[in-house]
Amino acid sequence: MYIKRIELTRFKSFGSTTSLPLLPGFTVISGPNGSGKSNILDGILFALGLSSSRGMRAERLLDLVHSGSLNGNRQVETHVSVTFELGPGEDGQPREWKVSRRLRVRPGKAEELARDSGTESFSLPYTSTFYINDVPCTLSELHEQLEAMHIYPNGYNVVLQGDVTSIISMHPKERRQIIDELAGVATFDRKIAQANSKLEAVREQIERFRLIEQEWQAQGERLLKESEKAQHHQQLRLQLQTLGQQQQVLLWRHLQVQVEETQAAIQRFLETQEQATAQVQTLNDHLQQAEAALGELQSRIHALGEEEYLHLQAQIAAAEAQRQQVSRQIAAWQEEIQQAQRLHQECQAQQQHLQAELEHLHSQQEQLAQAQGSLQAQVQKAQISLEQSREQLRALAQSADAWVKQQRYLTRHIEELRAEQEPLQQEQIRLQERQRQLERQSQEIQAEIAQIEAWLGSHLALTAELEHTCRQSEAQVQTLAQELAQLQASLELDRATHERLTVELHAKQRQLDKWETRRQVLQESQGSRATQAILSARLPGVLGLVAQLGQVDPQYQLALEVAAGNRLHFVVVEDDTVAVSAVNFLKREKAGRATFLPLNKLQPTRPPSPLKLDGLIDYAIRLVRFEERYRDVFGFVFGSTLVFQSLELAQPHIGKHRMVTLEGELLETSGAMTGGSAPQRAGIHFSVGEPSEEAALRSRLAELEELLAALTLRLQAAQAREKQLAQALLLARQDALQAQQYLERHQADCQKQQARLQHLQGSLAQRQSESHQIQQRLQQIQLRWDPLQQRLADLTLKLSQLEGSPVNQHWQQLQQTVQQQESRLAELQQQLTQLERQQQENSGQQHLKQAQIQHHQERLQESKQRQAYLQEQIVQAQATLGQIQQHLAEQRQQMSQIEARLSHLRQERDRQEFQLRAQQQQIQRLEWERYNALTQQQEKEALLAQLQTQLQAVAQELPDPLPNLPATLTLDELQRQKRKIEEQLRSLEPVNMLAIAEYEQTQARLRDLSAKLETLHQERTELLLRIENFSTLRRQAFLDAFHAVNGHFQTIFAQLSDGDGHLELENPEDPFAGGLTLVAHPKGKPVRRLSAMSGGEKSLTALSFIFALQRFRPSSFYAFDEVDMFLDGANVEKLANMIWQQSRQAQFLVVSLRRPMIEKAEHTIGVTQARGAYTQVIGLTKPAPHPS
Repeated sequence: MYIKRIELTRFKSFGSTTSLPLLPGFTVISGPNGSGKSNILDGILFALGLSSSRGMRAERLLDLVHSGSLNGNRQVETHVSVTFELGPGEDGQPREWKVSRRLRVRPGKAEELARDSGTESFSLPYTSTFYINDVPCTLSELHEQLEAMHIYPNGYNVVLQGDVTSIISMHPKERRQIIDELAGVATFDRKIAQANSKLEAVREQIERFRLIEQEWQAQGERLLKESEKAQHHQQLRLQLQTLGQQQQVLLWRHLQVQVEETQAAIQRFLETQEQATAQVQTLNDHLQQAEAALGELQSRIHALGEEEYLHLQAQIAAAEAQRQQVSRQIAAWQEEIQQAQRLHQECQAQQQHLQAELEHLHSQQEQLAQAQGSLQAQVQKAQISLEQSREQLRALAQSADAWVKQQRYLTRHIEELRAEQEPLQQEQIRLQERQRQLERQSQEIQAEIAQIEAWLGSHLALTAELEHTCRQSEAQVQTLAQELAQLQASLELDRATHERLTVELHAKQRQLDKWETRRQVLQESQGSRATQAILSARLPGVLGLVAQLGQVDPQYQLALEVAAGNRLHFVVVEDDTVAVSAVNFLKREKAGRATFLPLNKLQPTRPPSPLKLDGLIDYAIRLVRFEERYRDVFGFVFGSTLVFQSLELAQPHIGKHRMVTLEGELLETSGAMTGGSAPQRAGIHFSVGEPSEEAALRSRLAELEELLAALTLRLQAAQAREKQLAQALLLARQDALQAQQYLERHQADCQKQQARLQHLQGSLAQRQSESHQIQQRLQQIQLRWDPLQQRLADLTLKLSQLEGSPVNQHWQQLQQTVQQQESRLAELQQQLTQLERQQQENSGQQHLKQAQIQHHQERLQESKQRQAYLQEQIVQAQATLGQIQQHLAEQRQQMSQIEARLSHLRQERDRQEFQLRAQQQQIQRLEWERYNALTQQQEKEALLAQLQTQLQAVAQELPDPLPNLPATLTLDELQRQKRKIEEQLRSLEPVNMLAIAEYEQTQARLRDLSAKLETLHQERTELLLRIENFSTLRRQAFLDAFHAVNGHFQTIFAQLSDGDGHLELENPEDPFAGGLTLVAHPKGKPVRRLSAMSGGEKSLTALSFIFALQRFRPSSFYAFDEVDMFLDGANVEKLANMIWQQSRQAQFLVVSLRRPMIEKAEHTIGVTQARGAYTQVIGLTKPAPHPS
């Protein structure tokens, strides 16, 4: 891109339209002074809107109009257009971009404007319009498009005569601001300003919410106490009401249960009385009868003898136990004998079965032996018959020699024909088999082709799906990578901000430490020798000097210190005992004297009465900040002293009050006045509240700590998120790689299938071709086969006729007989071998059965012996059992005899005695029950009447529905709880019951307000972090630009001056707090700053700086206006070489009168002024270089 053409119409010294074509590269515009060569560059500035009228050497915009065109009452128009060539377009033709500006002066306004320059400020007599490709536009729209082409309004595309001088003479901060503009610092400043305005609004809202919150919190604390009291009162009332209801229900239930129980008890008592009366009467009758019968029975039993009966009964029981034991033993032995018998029977059965099998095997063995002998005889007979038949066949062959020869002839020819047919037949069979094989293979290939085509068709969707999956995976990888990159950039920015804020925090902390150290030293240095000794001794109970216990604002410090006077040195102590100890300490140390103010002895200070006087600020005591415990101390120090604004305002009140003015005049109630010049401030002073700088420092420290804490959390979260994103990106890349690999494998499979399909199609074509060839060969074989087959049929017919003769029939019969005999012999030999194998197997089975029979015989013998032994034991036991039974029978017989005599009588006696005792007891019990029931019946009837009355009264007061009651609750416990709650209620009165609802409303408001405050705090922190991040980016952008420009400056300055130089920041730690200095070291000279250089050195240094700025932010064209005017010839030549080098990357238009510059230029434009009215331009041909 370069400027292709400039057209100027009635612009400054140009009259009619002048078109100035330009070429890329290095172009010099030269001409006499005053010819208007610089007006060409002014025209560029005018058209592109890069400068104001003063920048174009004009006081007003109308001064840019050609002066000769302003005569007359006609509209005057100044027009300048700049055409850029942007390079070849899509059609290959060069693309042009035209910017123009028209300045129209209305008729009759030019002369008026010439007479009165103030007219412009009221009504502009002209209009100025910008155009882009002949379309009107605004200046901002034009600048936006120019910036897109790297042409900047505040850049150095056009360097005028004063720009080099301005760089030399400008303030270092202004020079630094050039770097600011290049780095885009203004953009960050605008963002920071916007964030600060939002932050200020958030702060104001937070403060407003804080005030509301404090009011609501105070109201909430008051309502909390009242609501707690009201809730407690409400809970007690509810509890009391509940207890009352429970008491009624409990009483009603209790009475109901008592009524039911009383009624049931009365009924029971009535029934008990009736039953007892009837039973007593019956039992008395029975009792008399039973007593008489019992006496008679007892006499009879004693006569018959009862003791012998009991002895026999014990003996019988012992014998019975012994008998049962012997019987159980016999039963066990008999069971064992039965088991042995069953085992014996089983063994006998198995032995008989084995014996039968053994006999069967013996019979089989005999049969096999007989069959073997028979077969051997048959084999011998068959061998003899076979040998006889073979002998007959040989004899027949010798007797039929002619027939045999003819048969052999026919047979030989038949065999020859068959031998000739056989290759054809084999080939035919082979070809037919091959054809069938080819058909089968073709079918298989066609089936496989169909399968592959179906597979390919079914996998088209899978291929598309896999490609879609790969694209999705790649998109996910790109998204995650982009998010990770953004996060890492944000994380790096936060880290840089964190580091910067940490450094600032440490610096601020050191600064605050200095403030505190200075204040501490100042406090320690105050006071007399005696007070310093007291304070240094750190005596218990010493609180400090009066001056150390209060703080004042700076504007009141002088007045209050004058009003307090020497009392600022007084020492405040806890009580008079501490004061006595301190006085004794001063005596011992000989440290001087001091006045002490014990807190327990000072007179209480009365609150000052309100006053309204002109010029009165307030009572002195009210202008001091102190702890409440020191109020009497400062009341003693100041009394009722008033503070006035000035002496004139306090003068009318002399003698009425003790007064002090802000300038330090003291007026006593006695009329004495003290004043004059400002008093010396040496000595002890009140501690002033934190200075604004220190307060700002502390605020900034708190803000830094808050920001660092928030940044730390953000960094931790960002680092965790970075790890997650990195892991997710790794997994996504792995998934994408797997998807790509799977797609590639699938595509490879598809390609293999395609290749296989092509191969199969080729193979199918080959087989079809081969099948066609085989079909042709088979036809050829069939043509040769048919004659041979006919000849063979003839010979076969002749052979059949020959073989139909008797000789042949006999021959055939003999051959058939021989064959049958040979088959029969082979069959008999096979049967004989089979019989021998069966005999061996039968012999093995016999041995096995004999061993099993022997084992069963042994088991039978053992069983017989065990049964015999058990039979002997049973016989012995049965004998013993017989003896026991015989003895038992004898005893039972004796017992039966005695029992026969006693049993009936004794049983009858026992029964009657028992019945007699039972009847007596029952009669007594019934009598008591009857009496008791009667008494209780009468009591219950009286109680029932009383309970029914109470129940009716209580039922009317029951709640509906009835509450549930604990099972363990009693009336006494419930009444005790009621009394306790009633006492608590009386102690709580009076109660504000509306406080509960008011407190809930206040808490709801506070919760909403807290949520809003939390949101505002988060927004404030976010805004602060945004501001700090903008500051970090602003600083980084500036430093990046500074280092880049510094590098370019060092390179360019070394080329221009053969020395070295660099850019230097006045405050490297905080670049924006200082300026920028150009430091140069020309060859052969000491290092100098810009202010100490000569004029030429300054120009070279400034030009190096301009070139460095241009190289940092390159553009498509540059224009210089006589920047070489302060340089000597050698330096102009270096500058020309530098411009020539730079012109390889951009177009340079240089206005110059110096020969080295003109000689180095690629193109030269001459400028002159015709007849002193209009500027004219001509193109000059560059002379050929002089041969060296």
